[in-house]
Amino acid sequence: MYLPDSKRVIYERNPLIQVACQLRFPPILKISHQEPIEFQDEIRFQYPLFESTNIQLPPEISQTIQQLNLPLLNELSYGFKSEDQRWQLYIAKDFITLTTAVYETYEQFQKRFREVLEVFERIYKPSFYTRVGLQYQDLIIRSKLGLEDKKWSDLIAKNIASEFYDSEFEDSIETIIKNLILKTEHGRVNLKHGLVSVQESETNKSEIAYLLDADFYVEQKIERNGDVWNILNQFNYSARKLFRWSITDTLHEAMRPRTIENTGA
Repeated sequence: MYLPDSKRVIYERNPLIQVACQLRFPPILKISHQEPIEFQDEIRFQYPLFESTNIQLPPEISQTIQQLNLPLLNELSYGFKSEDQRWQLYIAKDFITLTTAVYETYEQFQKRFREVLEVFERIYKPSFYTRVGLQYQDLIIRSKLGLEDKKWSDLIAKNIASEFYDSEFEDSIETIIKNLILKTEHGRVNLKHGLVSVQESETNKSEIAYLLDADFYVEQKIERNGDVWNILNQFNYSARKLFRWSITDTLHEAMRPRTIENTGA
């Protein structure tokens, strides 16, 4: 799948609602049969809140974990959260996952994941990794961008939503959900996108928004070395190109982009 290159920007009106990174590995029984005392002791200053759970996670985290095909109810997992609960780390016998609702830059996210992964690898020594995944969820809410008078054809590119570009057909669309699995140069991406209903907490009013959920992943034997970071760097680069390819110039400008250097996003 070819995606045109695009300048790296940071949006002042950032549409990201969640970013998640997940690594899978062959099962390590030590994790499920012994509380992670040593692991917690080394990360608890950044992630002081702890829980061990077999129960349902909060909805926003549950959705991400399920989309990454991680066990929720039938496997013991350990959760470590920052004090504000906006950074959440989970480990189980066959995965480690970091999620955040306050993503700013890829460098910041990668730094936090590197720190916990170095501790995890030193203590549990996974043989190798079997899956690497990086997921971005963007939610376009027109009222937050001053775009209430714009149609979706003004904001979402024809590349992914040609239905909006038929003037007679567009006015009849009440919902649209698409789920595509696409090959990329470095793996695959599960792209889910479409219209969703959101509830505004302040006004308690519902609004139709557009969700762009891109889960980049590769499933193969991956050694414990720079290969993991090379893959994640490529996923991040592809995610930036995919998002820009999926939106119009009107939406891009409404989010107030600021160009920055480097190759992350």
